[in-house]
Amino acid sequence: MIRTLHDGLLADGIRVSLVKLCAWFGVPRRTVYYKPTKAAAKIDPRFAEPIKAMIEENPSFGYRTAAFLLGFNENTVQRIFQLKN
Repeated sequence: MIRTLHDGLLADGIRVSLVKLCAWFGVPRRTVYYKPTKAAAKIDPRFAEPIKAMIEENPSFGYRTAAFLLGFNENTVQRIFQLKN
């Protein structure tokens, strides 16, 4: 929001620093400069292959059943279900 306002003011020929804009609106400067970075989820093939084989064989199984039968953690199996649809 602050960046778009800053760019709009610059386009109109009004020079106001980001520091002043942040102070006027009560927004921390750190919030303006922050760029979120999140690594893409990695799927370990040693977990994904047996899960995929089980689901192809029995498509009615949910993540809890698959986790129990394979002896994997439910959270791991659920994450793979969510990423692989």
